[in-house]
Amino acid sequence: MRHTAATLPLALLSLAISGQLAAQTSTTAGTRQLDAVSVTAVRGARSVAEIAGTVYAIEREQIAQQTAAGRSTAEILGQLVPSLAPASGTTSNYGMTMRGRSVQVMIDGVPLTGARDGSRQLNSISPTMIERIEVISGATALYGAGASGGIINIITLQPGNAPVQLASQLGLRTPSDVSSDNLAWNAAQTMTVRGDTFSGAFGIAYGRQGASLDAHGRRIGPEIAQTDRQDTETKELNARLDWALSPAQQLSVGMRWYDDQQDSDYGPDYGPRLAVLFNPAYSPTHNAVDGLQLNAQPRTRHQGVNAQYRNRDVFGGQELSVEAYYRNEQGRWFPSVSTLVHPALPGGYAYVAMQSNTDIDVWGLRTALHKGFDIGGRSLQLSYGVDHEREEDSQRGQMYDINTFIASNGLKYTPTAQYAMGPDVRVDTTGLFLQADHALSELFSVQAGVRHQILRNNVDDSLPYTEAITADAVAGYQPQLLAGGRVRHSQTLFNAGVVYKFSDAQQLFANFSQGFSLPDTQRMLRDVHANFVIDSRNIGPIKVDNYELGWRLNNSQLQSAVTAFYNRSDKTVQFNRNYSVSVADTDERVYGVEANLRYTPTAQLELGASVASTRGQYRDAAGQWRELNAFRVSPLKAGVHGQWRFANDSLLRLQGQAVGGTDDAWRDAQVAAVSPTIRATPAAKIRGYAVFDLIGELPLAGGRFSVGVYNLANRDYKTVYGQQAEATYGKLSSVPAQGRTFGVGYRVEY
Repeated sequence: MRHTAATLPLALLSLAISGQLAAQTSTTAGTRQLDAVSVTAVRGARSVAEIAGTVYAIEREQIAQQTAAGRSTAEILGQLVPSLAPASGTTSNYGMTMRGRSVQVMIDGVPLTGARDGSRQLNSISPTMIERIEVISGATALYGAGASGGIINIITLQPGNAPVQLASQLGLRTPSDVSSDNLAWNAAQTMTVRGDTFSGAFGIAYGRQGASLDAHGRRIGPEIAQTDRQDTETKELNARLDWALSPAQQLSVGMRWYDDQQDSDYGPDYGPRLAVLFNPAYSPTHNAVDGLQLNAQPRTRHQGVNAQYRNRDVFGGQELSVEAYYRNEQGRWFPSVSTLVHPALPGGYAYVAMQSNTDIDVWGLRTALHKGFDIGGRSLQLSYGVDHEREEDSQRGQMYDINTFIASNGLKYTPTAQYAMGPDVRVDTTGLFLQADHALSELFSVQAGVRHQILRNNVDDSLPYTEAITADAVAGYQPQLLAGGRVRHSQTLFNAGVVYKFSDAQQLFANFSQGFSLPDTQRMLRDVHANFVIDSRNIGPIKVDNYELGWRLNNSQLQSAVTAFYNRSDKTVQFNRNYSVSVADTDERVYGVEANLRYTPTAQLELGASVASTRGQYRDAAGQWRELNAFRVSPLKAGVHGQWRFANDSLLRLQGQAVGGTDDAWRDAQVAAVSPTIRATPAAKIRGYAVFDLIGELPLAGGRFSVGVYNLANRDYKTVYGQQAEATYGKLSSVPAQGRTFGVGYRVEY
């Protein structure tokens, strides 16, 4: 993969300096902590030093430091996790892949990435509500479908050690042009309690986002494909209650509610007479245009409950864990204009303005038993259990009067009718798993497991919106129904890994693991013709084989890790030219390396860097390897930081992130061979960029005052998402990134 000359030397220099994020430890100033314990990676508590895989632990102190400057959860993860693609800068985490594959996002172990993927998982929790984040790089099937690239498990606030602990936080953010329209602010209040048999954590947060300005001080127009967070209001509630039922039994119940809704007076600049829609050569300004009249604006709403029961002494000394959960997700997007093609329409087509609304309900139950054995003086740990999940998906489209839209140059939306956008779908998944961890010696341990997954898709009969709209527009036309169907699949997936301990501080590991993802059935069937046949040939899971070899070091001054990886699949979901969908036998492969170091020569100084270089390819219709686009595989990403902690515990941190440029995928898209089932992936030329932030903290009145400056040099650039969006969604979605932005905050615990 080729990279721009401006960013590659910076990436190599960053790697040479030292480490940004220790994958295996949490370190505070002047204090060395014990190895972080990961629950996510093995569905049980294990020291990261014992895990054959790449695991990152992001602690509350790191999250708070980044949050102080006003960052979202997606931006924090994009900054601190090397293998994760950079944040998009929108409401969505679409394109934030890990090792070129999809990521399973969970909150307290409850999966947010399901069969229907709205890509707003990281816009469903505020950083102020997070205790810890565990990240697994690489495919895994431990939690079922969706983690073909890795897992991000966000753990919400946990009870502390004090009987009662309260914390208040306030943050303000503004671009260089300070005004009431541009100001963003957020406030959060949390409380934790701990008793002999009862503990709890509670949090409430509220925030308002103002305008986003580019490096020239101009308000950025709305991103209409995945939506943005300008002029949004966010409300959030989180609660967790823990009961110690007995010395061996514990019950935990959690509840969360999140609502993020936009209310803006600004629409995109479609150009004179909607030029951006009808003239391919026209380049939009990406400015915001005052006068938007849209009552139902973009929205993200998540609500859910989960209950976890643990008994450490059942069935002869085994540990039982049971988790039941429910979540509901509702999403609304910005209206978009498309061409509806149907032979019964006058001229064979019509322009329609439609707005998508999704509704997702998920119920699940997870059980696991853990048992330890002593074999010849060596430990053998077994974990086994059964999981079941049911997901019900529906999508509706709000149609707007196209003549009013045209007359207002894309600013006024008058609702007319609602249509189903794809059939209602129910997906049932049942999994059985067995996982073993055995210490062969003091230096050498092995891990292996198997999971058998059964998947059932039930698709209802439906009336395609193309048929319904045509019937309303053409007198006498009889619409055709899309026949539903039932599809059943099963997958058996394996994992095996070894860890060799040079010492307690240094390990070498090798790992093979398989993961899989489900095609988004409800979304894929949205645009098919009524005669489309639903069967196992066009709706099926995609299995990924993942290989990795890694080394890590953790001592009092230096934490470092390097992992080389390779993953492959022999099938991929294809959207065909006739709007049908099939699972095509098209090979894909992704390979690369990720590395990070952190060096603390003194209690005051910390230096760090990270780098991730990934390359992904698919076979085109002629069998030639072609590069995957930037929504699938992130260009080279490197981070660097330097931090100094003063004697009074104040802190100053300079951090930067560089992204390499590449045009390989764009070149391949021009020449890739296509067929009815295999097409070239739309790709853009990616220009590299480097952005720096300055963060400071100061003890004040019993709390901590923070200040941050984002995009310190006021760099004029577009994120990777913003550049790739032009090829995928059109020029109007290729919006610039924010210019220099200032943030201040204050947090106090009492």
